[in-house]
Amino acid sequence: MRNQYLLIGALWLAVLPFGTAEAQRGYTRAQYNMLDEARTLMDAGQWSDAYKIYKRLLYLDTTFAETYYGIGMCEANMPDKRAKAVAHFEVAVRHGSLEAVYRLALERHRQQRFAEEITLLEQYRNQNGRDIPRAEVDRQIAIAHNARSLVAEPVRLRIRNLGPAINSPAHDYCPLVTADGNTIFFTSRRPGTMGGLKDDAGQFYEDIYMSTRTDEVWKRAANIQAPVNSTMQDATVGLSPDGNEMIIYRASMENPNGELLITQRAQGMWGTPERMTDKINSKFHEPSATISPDGSEIYFTSDRPGGFGGRDLYRIRRLPNNQWSEPLNLGPEINTPYDEDAPFMHSDGTTLFFSSNGHGTMGGFDIFKAALLDPDMNVWEKPVNLGYPLNTVNDDIYFCLSEDGRTGYFSSERDGGLGGQDIYEVVFPMSQVEYQLVQGVVTDTNEEPVKARIVLTNTKTDEIFGIYNTNARTGRYIMALRPGQPYHMEVSAEGYSPWEHDLFTSDEDVLDMLMLDVKMMPGEKTAVALPEH
Repeated sequence: MRNQYLLIGALWLAVLPFGTAEAQRGYTRAQYNMLDEARTLMDAGQWSDAYKIYKRLLYLDTTFAETYYGIGMCEANMPDKRAKAVAHFEVAVRHGSLEAVYRLALERHRQQRFAEEITLLEQYRNQNGRDIPRAEVDRQIAIAHNARSLVAEPVRLRIRNLGPAINSPAHDYCPLVTADGNTIFFTSRRPGTMGGLKDDAGQFYEDIYMSTRTDEVWKRAANIQAPVNSTMQDATVGLSPDGNEMIIYRASMENPNGELLITQRAQGMWGTPERMTDKINSKFHEPSATISPDGSEIYFTSDRPGGFGGRDLYRIRRLPNNQWSEPLNLGPEINTPYDEDAPFMHSDGTTLFFSSNGHGTMGGFDIFKAALLDPDMNVWEKPVNLGYPLNTVNDDIYFCLSEDGRTGYFSSERDGGLGGQDIYEVVFPMSQVEYQLVQGVVTDTNEEPVKARIVLTNTKTDEIFGIYNTNARTGRYIMALRPGQPYHMEVSAEGYSPWEHDLFTSDEDVLDMLMLDVKMMPGEKTAVALPEH
């Protein structure tokens, strides 16, 4: 890591020219060695150890920008000290640290002080010798503008912290809830884990906890113990609707990237977790997975080569011989150059929820949803940000949703929590899986399938909602529409006249399948009335 130091002649919000500050003076050789060690530890992400050294160095010279910057960086990455980072970055900026300008901007984002954040980022972007590339600074500015827009137009919903029976002062996350809504499994880093070990950030290793509720009241969560938990990292990943089959993530000293395992419960007892297929597990990192409602597909996260960047979402299918298919990347509509994680396929088999720090995020991971428009062709609806206040400037992740589509659970770090990430319940005023499915086949006058292209335009906004291709072998297509919106559907194929039709579905049509077959005519335009359903 390079650190450039600059003289700032006024408050950090003033856009002033920067100059190079003098190097630190007055340190002994031993103290310079301590500084080098702190830098090395920080570069390696060993925040707790680096923090101790920087704190010792701080008292030697209270005007040295690097110590304030180093302390701020460590605190920003230590959950129990993160709130203190802002003050140290502010002092580092006043004493001339260029990189502290960028870090302070990120902290202003967390405080939802977006105008100040944008000013700082623009100030930082105009300086030479910065660590962060211009493209990333521009991206952060765009995120700040997006966050400001989303905060200005909050979504109507109800969010509540699940309280001290579930959450602790440590990180609690990745809730998995049974279909009846009365049993929850989740991951926690609270004291009392089976191994009692801590990572480089000073956090306890992950263990899996569970709780049940009666009359809407959750009992105090308990560690589910061995054989599901071990002395290493054990985390919740996926759960069957009846709560008797669970996917877990386990990492160890021998396998720091970890792997996914599956365990089953019989007569109230969990069996020894077994490693999942090599089609999912690899030498790379696969931290999350979800099973489709019928068990025929598994969606999972991986940072293996060949993706679009960072962590991507993939799918495997169970073949007729009961083996699993090769992994299929969900493609550029779902995946970005950044990270996609925590997939959850709803019981409707169509709506995928996941978190991403790409797409239109308002900061960190946001929760998105997308409809699977054509399973055979791997065609997805453009992901939709679920909006503020479900999403915040912090990480909002590990979302799951009830069968009726109205009650969800997720992890977030936000004001009013018990500490670190907490688990929250969200109740939506209407179902979040309300898509109107339209499907049919496109054929010619001889009833032969036609390879066609379908363009669906929202006539209210005049924007293209989706572009679909029929299956060349069967002529079949499927689209997922939002109810209450007007659409214009145009089907085109080489050698045929375009086929056009207007579509409108009301809220009452939702969850009914509309069947709309299209017959392509050579040499003339045709229009067919939408059939009754």
